[in-house]
Amino acid sequence: MQFIEDDVMVRMKCESCGYEEDVPDWILEEFLEIELHNGSKERRYSCQCPECNKNMFRK
Repeated sequence: MQFIEDDVMVRMKCESCGYEEDVPDWILEEFLEIELHNGSKERRYSCQCPECNKNMFRK
């Protein structure tokens, strides 16, 4: 019996350097919730690029 679900991965790409990475959707949901709480009107997944510290968006 298995109770843990596999993570759903979302392919993210840096708009600046082009770095790509798969990120679990639950992490992106957390980031989105924080952005919306801070007043953002944009409902779009984003995170910080580990290579250049710019924004990464869903590919």
